[in-house]
Amino acid sequence: MVKGKGGRKNLAPGDTVAIIGGGPAGAFSAMHILRRAREHRRQIRVVLFEENCQPGKQNHAGLSGPYAGCPQCAGGISPRLYEALESLDIDMPPEVIQSRIASVTVQGNWKSITLPVPKDRNLLSVYRGTLPFGQHHTHCFDAMLLEFAVQAGAELLGSRVLSVDYNAASRLHLAYLAHGLEEQLTADFVVFAGGVNQKPDKSGAGVSLVSMFQQLQPAFTPPRLRKALIFELEALAATDKAAQGELHYLESSARHLQLEMCSILSKRGFITVTLVGRSVDEASTHKQNLRVIKDFMALPQTHRTLPPGMQPTIRCICNPNLVVGSASMPYGQRIAAVGDMATSRQYKDGILSAHNMAEALALALFEEGVDQRSLELGYGPTISAFKRDNLYATLIFFFYRWFFTSPFLSRIIYQAFASEKKAKPEKRRTFKKIFWSISSGDAAYKDIAWSMLRPATLWLLLWGGFFTTLRNGLVEWFFGLDWRGIGREPTAVSRRELKAKRVVLLGDDARSRLRGRLPEFEGMYTIHIRSSADVVRRLLGQFGDAERPYLKPRWVNIRLTGGEALQPGSTIGYRIFYGFITFSIELQADTGDGLIVYRVQDGFAHGGAFVFELENLPDDTCNLTIYLAFDYARGRSFFGRIYWRLFKLLFPEFIHDVLWNHALCELKQSAELSDHIAAQMQLD
Repeated sequence: MVKGKGGRKNLAPGDTVAIIGGGPAGAFSAMHILRRAREHRRQIRVVLFEENCQPGKQNHAGLSGPYAGCPQCAGGISPRLYEALESLDIDMPPEVIQSRIASVTVQGNWKSITLPVPKDRNLLSVYRGTLPFGQHHTHCFDAMLLEFAVQAGAELLGSRVLSVDYNAASRLHLAYLAHGLEEQLTADFVVFAGGVNQKPDKSGAGVSLVSMFQQLQPAFTPPRLRKALIFELEALAATDKAAQGELHYLESSARHLQLEMCSILSKRGFITVTLVGRSVDEASTHKQNLRVIKDFMALPQTHRTLPPGMQPTIRCICNPNLVVGSASMPYGQRIAAVGDMATSRQYKDGILSAHNMAEALALALFEEGVDQRSLELGYGPTISAFKRDNLYATLIFFFYRWFFTSPFLSRIIYQAFASEKKAKPEKRRTFKKIFWSISSGDAAYKDIAWSMLRPATLWLLLWGGFFTTLRNGLVEWFFGLDWRGIGREPTAVSRRELKAKRVVLLGDDARSRLRGRLPEFEGMYTIHIRSSADVVRRLLGQFGDAERPYLKPRWVNIRLTGGEALQPGSTIGYRIFYGFITFSIELQADTGDGLIVYRVQDGFAHGGAFVFELENLPDDTCNLTIYLAFDYARGRSFFGRIYWRLFKLLFPEFIHDVLWNHALCELKQSAELSDHIAAQMQLD
């Protein structure tokens, strides 16, 4: 030992640090302690104990074997954790990365909110351990971290620690098993990093790490825990691509199923589902867990999230504990707990929490000391910061669940998000930043909470959310639009997207008529359809058919009046309010760009453009975009001008938004159902 500030003791050259637990908390602790030791030019021995690395029967000479454990974790790598790995010079091997998440979807009781992952952020999925059923061998995240810890200079012992006690010199005496025999190690500091899901020793030898720590620090109280239910679904090869790159958070409460947080994370060949809520809390047997899973899988929103045609097969189920509180006194004389034994960021980013605690502890050991007082000064503030931030998390998740479980409040939230998307540039979208931060863990809960309470945010919630919801609801009632049995999907398009697509969709002749100015009315709506473009095109061919499964509002009669469907020159007539308003659209000749272009022939939008665009995607899905652009009729006489002015006021632009939003959701559902039926017929 060497003396530190105020007579406190620091780690000295030749001292030994023992780390119990080789998960992320333990591996990060080893890496940060060894890094600090090099910075202070002190040779420190770091011994890392991980019982899931016990040497096999044919490896008697070594003290450790390959990692063969499962830490029961969903396995998400957040953007901030990715940055932390980069700071440690950890480049994740391709075989460890299960998928690179391209989008995060938050599903409420009304509509889902899809957030593309920003180009400068990385969101990944991994397997923490070797399950499900040995599919991933040593190519898992925890094994990778252990390898980097060993490369940094840590000694890895594949053993379970049986006991830890103070000796006469106030150092720490560890007993552990090696090749079936009890061995001893004396350490100058011990890091407890065993997590909260440690399984009892089959032999009955030894006690839990929590009990060991409490024997050394009687003031220690472990953090509050809550049970989760995690299960793996095997994805068929045909449906595997459809789930790649997606992370979904679902609102999944029903009368008999009470869940507060549900996530669906895509991986290579599998889909990881995590459930938290009262139904999981109350399930105490495997049979009850299966009942919860069955009820969750039967929900319509679950069906809409999983790849179409997927025949889900459960490969493994576990009930890990989640940390939802902070420990009291997770440090003492020459000891400290990191990771889940100490605290965690509530419901998010437990691995990053472990990293940050490990980094703070390593700094405290070298800058302050190893005694309890030094750790209180150097490590205690980090634990307190987690505790404070989680108070904000409690408030955030309370309002989050309240809004997203209510159909009306959920619609207000979505409408505010959509209004902001259509009206503001990317950098000024507060709601998008809030949802991204909550779902990705990319900001402190304190910062998120204050963003939610800003006057601009509350005003957008009132005007863009509450008022727009009431207005659109009245339009839906007037036109008889029924959402029952229809999946509600986002269709809003941002200004940037509209501007980029306008050049392609508007056409040269229309732009020449406008002479450089914009149309008086522009509407663009896009929806992602998990079906092929050919299926969607066939449905578009029913436009004007009396039996079409979409766009059938009350007071609006749409019929094919001339020619054949999807053939140039075919016309479709509109009769609104029993013929009070009429116009027709004519399909233009195909110019080879794949667009379906109609021109308005008469009525209030004479000369306007009506364009369908189908964009094929690599995974046999497609995006359908509808673009409307026209100038309102003016009228040639005094009364004609008054008539068309009144028409514009009585038939405002948002009515088009409501009608096409509902129609696109109907069309999407019909296309995906058609594909599902076809897949079932092939299987039969």
